[in-house]
Amino acid sequence: NVVLLNNISITIPPRKFVALVGGSGAGKSTLMDALNGLRPAQQGKVLYNGQDYYRNIPAFSTLLGYVPQDDIVHRDLTVERALYYAAKFRLPSDFTDEQIEQRIKDVLEDVEMTARRKLLVKKLSGGQRKRVSIALELLANPSLFFLDEPTSGLDPGLDRKMMYLLRKLADAGHTIVLVTHATNNINTCDYVCFLAQGGRLAYFGPPDEAKAYFGKTDFAEIYTGLEPTDDNPNIPEEAEAKFKVSKEYQKYVVEPQRAAPGEKDSGLNGHAKVMKRPKRGNPFKQFLLLTQRNFELLRNDRNTLILLLLQAPLIALLLVLLVRFEVGTGVFDPNNVAQCTPQIIQTTVQTNLAAPTAPQLLGLSTKSTTVDCNNIVNFLKTDPNGMAYAQAKGGVNTALQDFILPGSGLNAQRAFFLIAFIPVLFGVINGTREIVKEVSIYRRERTVNLGIVPYVLSKICVLGIFALFQSAALLLIIDIFEPYQHSIFLPVLLEVYITLVLAGLGGLILGLTASAFAPNEDSANSLLPLILVPQLLFAGVEIALKDWILQIPAAIFPIRWAMVALGSSAGIHSDKVGGDKLFGNDPTYHGTLFSTYSQADATNRVLLAWAVLVVIIVVLTTLTCIGLKRKDVRV
Repeated sequence: NVVLLNNISITIPPRKFVALVGGSGAGKSTLMDALNGLRPAQQGKVLYNGQDYYRNIPAFSTLLGYVPQDDIVHRDLTVERALYYAAKFRLPSDFTDEQIEQRIKDVLEDVEMTARRKLLVKKLSGGQRKRVSIALELLANPSLFFLDEPTSGLDPGLDRKMMYLLRKLADAGHTIVLVTHATNNINTCDYVCFLAQGGRLAYFGPPDEAKAYFGKTDFAEIYTGLEPTDDNPNIPEEAEAKFKVSKEYQKYVVEPQRAAPGEKDSGLNGHAKVMKRPKRGNPFKQFLLLTQRNFELLRNDRNTLILLLLQAPLIALLLVLLVRFEVGTGVFDPNNVAQCTPQIIQTTVQTNLAAPTAPQLLGLSTKSTTVDCNNIVNFLKTDPNGMAYAQAKGGVNTALQDFILPGSGLNAQRAFFLIAFIPVLFGVINGTREIVKEVSIYRRERTVNLGIVPYVLSKICVLGIFALFQSAALLLIIDIFEPYQHSIFLPVLLEVYITLVLAGLGGLILGLTASAFAPNEDSANSLLPLILVPQLLFAGVEIALKDWILQIPAAIFPIRWAMVALGSSAGIHSDKVGGDKLFGNDPTYHGTLFSTYSQADATNRVLLAWAVLVVIIVVLTTLTCIGLKRKDVRV
């Protein structure tokens, strides 16, 4: 219920240079955003040549230029490449490369940046980056230009240079509206709009008449004179009331509004006709252009590129060292994933069936604690006592379960958990910072021509390629030292690789979703624990999930389904590693290694896990698009 703009009416003629000034919190940026449509006012209208702007924002997208406080150019592109990509988005599709190059040359000359066209944007000074942002907006030759604090942070010399550059642009035919705190060079403007606290209009007119109107000797005194004091907290209201009965108000506000074109009504029942919005560019061409730009950004940001390439190999080596020194070798060996013991045979068979002891049957020392499960299978199939026991238990595979040690496969499960978590971790971290770090650029491109789906798919494509590489590096380096030895229906490396890639893509798009909804980079970073910690809790490894109340939320996390596929491929027995259940009483892992599950059943379990991961990817991609759609201007 706070009034940000209080009944402000102004008219800005074409080809004029207007400054919005006032103290902090007076509503300067709010007024600019109301005029350019980024934050439309709840009441009132903005008319451009008599057209209702709020009803036709998309139709005006190429007619208005906007340079926010944040840079709207990628810092890891050269000046000319940043302008090239912007031109491909903003200029008509029939523009040739030669025409685009000429347009880039022209705007660089306009902002006096021709000599620096080959430099990376990040190597420019603050004032130079602002000039590049202006050049970018000039590409489409907009008739109206908005700039938010273009001289912020500049020294007095650069401030003066920037203001005279804007003056030159106004003289060249552009209407310029800027927000500024600096008033040293305000006389270069045609009009100055002073706002007092509460969004109240205190003056609108030529800057050289403002001092006489306020009875001050410089603009700084006008600032302080509009601030409320303890003795008189109503100064803003009084300043507004004074201006609205002044001759300046009649001359520069009332009379121009009478002379301005009225609202054009081409519709029925008094409703203004909505103008046709320009078509967005070809989605596929946008996707290719965005993908090319993303690759170029990564190529120029060599530190990030090197980190992306080295992440997986380094982590894989650390994981191998951890397993080798703390667990031992052969962690994925089928004889370690499913360990059988003759002692259970000795107890069960001798007691119930009066059979000889297992060591005697198997030709082992009575001190043996484990035995190859194939020997147990052979005993159950060929020895009369073993056959009798298998018949009593309902089959060889069922009887075999009594001889598999509790804890068999636990080391393999933990290793697979780390192997599955690493691609998810990489994906989440890489995705979480990807959109929010360039949100100001996205918003500006979105108002001009950018499609959401091509934008999201380009991010997935580029980062997804790194996910493919990272999963392959992780898989192969671990396989060199600790070979994977069991799969269900595909070659073992391929079967594991598909799972890791899907898990990595799930993590990546989960990160992109967070990035799309986060308002800023700090918020995105704060979401990382909320995304990653549940992956650890609901994987079903450290804490077995046996209750459907926990099984349902666990089903939304990529790590859960990655473990379903990896554990099944390796042949881990759920009941031997904690009794984790997927749904109800259904064991999580359905493998074929010394188990009761058929080949078809195990295959279906892996395919189910992959299918769910694909569904998660599709759903998260949709949510990412929705999050970006929420950033659009809404009237």
